[in-house]
Amino acid sequence: MADGMVWGDTVAAGRPRYYGLLWRWHFFAALLVIPFVLWQSTTGTLYLWSEWWMDQTQPAMRFVEPRGAALPPGAQLAGAIRDAGTDTPVLGMLLPADPARSTTVLLQGGDGLPYPVFVDPYTAHILGTLTPGQWLPGLTRALHGGWPLGEAGSWLLELADGWAIVMVLTGFYLWWPRGRPFPEVLWPRFRHGARVVVKDLHASVAVLFSLALLFFLISALPWTSFWGGQILSRIQAATGQTSPAGFSNGGASAAEMLAHGQALDEAVAQARARGVKGLLDVRLSPWPGAPLWLTNQHMPGADRTLHADPRSGQIIRDVRPGDLPAIPRFVAFGIHVHQGDFGIANLMLNTGLALSLIWLSVTGFVSWWLRRPEGRIAPPPKTATAWPKGLIASVVTMCAVLPIFGLSVIVLLAGERMAGALRKA
Repeated sequence: MADGMVWGDTVAAGRPRYYGLLWRWHFFAALLVIPFVLWQSTTGTLYLWSEWWMDQTQPAMRFVEPRGAALPPGAQLAGAIRDAGTDTPVLGMLLPADPARSTTVLLQGGDGLPYPVFVDPYTAHILGTLTPGQWLPGLTRALHGGWPLGEAGSWLLELADGWAIVMVLTGFYLWWPRGRPFPEVLWPRFRHGARVVVKDLHASVAVLFSLALLFFLISALPWTSFWGGQILSRIQAATGQTSPAGFSNGGASAAEMLAHGQALDEAVAQARARGVKGLLDVRLSPWPGAPLWLTNQHMPGADRTLHADPRSGQIIRDVRPGDLPAIPRFVAFGIHVHQGDFGIANLMLNTGLALSLIWLSVTGFVSWWLRRPEGRIAPPPKTATAWPKGLIASVVTMCAVLPIFGLSVIVLLAGERMAGALRKA
């Protein structure tokens, strides 16, 4: 079979005008994205189930026998960090609403990763400590966010995010049913040979998860250090969309946290008196004047973030979901969906999405292998089709909105032009 027919000649195959053009860019996008997709799918799935896994493997540390009233949080904190150095950063204190669960104090290791100390809330005795490598929630979250590369890791993830959006949009165009009725187009054509079957198995799964994947890709951007930290923050400030809840990474030293023990007790008591439900995460940033920052985790629709005076513990700000502007509200919603906070259906959907991405990576590679020119390893050939103005405008807009992605497009186009010039030389 001729190369053009193997790759799908747009005229001979009766395909739309821009099929060959977008198939080539779909290929390049997938080539860049697949390693990140496999990494993010694996680390994301492990993170989703990490708390459950800790319950199964460390029940003696995670659960306690309820017996009366719990000790004040300051006393629990003092018990947790008595064996830690006074300069050890405290990333947060997780106070459970469930009387049968232990309190968790998260400290920062020398590698920058968190590690937990589990405390009996009724006695302040340490139930056990895990290393950063054993603490699956912290390790998988860090790996999912680009650790140990720091900001560079976040930039790479942002780059992959942009190309993944291109991959989804071009793939949707390539799949769009032309001449086949819906929903038959979602079912693979098993009688048309391996090349068609593998392509259909790839496309049908991709389409089923495409909208969910786009949501995850777009809602993940606020977490990136460049787009989220530099661009979105400026957009929010310019449009009056800054969140009043703020955010804290914690990090105050153990000695500083102990010095604010009474204020911590008062702040937690006031938060509970105000009806804050669920697991309460308490943090204190290391800079002077930073407030005690309290939020209830995994509570979609009942989110509360409170700021308290670190000297007195008096609540000075109480932010509810209705207080958030539109952009922070969308970001918060995206976080809840990513974390599977909407229950078992959310967890299963997220897990299914991650597994589908692994499936798409494998079937996409196999499909390319079957369709490539025999004996050659090459991308789909360039076509003589000119880029339509609408597509050019869309690409330029996306490059402007996602600068790291835009820079990569410029580099790729320059590299392709340079390679063409060398071939002609």
